[in-house]
Amino acid sequence: MRRFSTLLLAAGLAVLLSAAGCSNLPTQPTGLTPGVSANSDAGSSQILGLFDGSGSTATPTTSTRTIGLLGGTVSAGNFSVIVPPGALLSTATITVSQPDRSHPVVNLSISPPSANKFLLPVLLVADAKVMSPSLLSVAYMGYYNPATGAWERVGGSQVSLLSLTVSAPLWHFSTYRVESGGKAGW
Repeated sequence: MRRFSTLLLAAGLAVLLSAAGCSNLPTQPTGLTPGVSANSDAGSSQILGLFDGSGSTATPTTSTRTIGLLGGTVSAGNFSVIVPPGALLSTATITVSQPDRSHPVVNLSISPPSANKFLLPVLLVADAKVMSPSLLSVAYMGYYNPATGAWERVGGSQVSLLSLTVSAPLWHFSTYRVESGGKAGW
């Protein structure tokens, strides 16, 4: 049974990768991401998922997309969620919301709530181009734990100095942020 599950996962991943190419990866060329919506009143920099560098507080950025067995990507503001094939057993609606682009905080939600436990981890990726290299080099993803009322480090957080991103595997959705030195990043 385990071998069959592994083969099914590998086949699903191969189909997804061949169908999607690199168009939905966080390192894709700058441009609109297919299937990602943005607020109708959002500026073009929000639609592209880029920080405009002005330092001003922007309108909240939210995207919602329905994802199924083959996975997919949902992006809003400086954050993208990549759902691999096989992470969900049924269709679910995923919402990614960054309330303020000048703060590295994102709210992730999924409907129905029963889908908020993945069979495979999904990947949360933050575009951290606005961080100084010294802060980025020690950055990590944190999540707000409502049971303790504290921010906690997400295990498996990684920094890419090449692509200027911070990423972490997630087993459930919650509120997350980029941290550096125990404080919110940029």
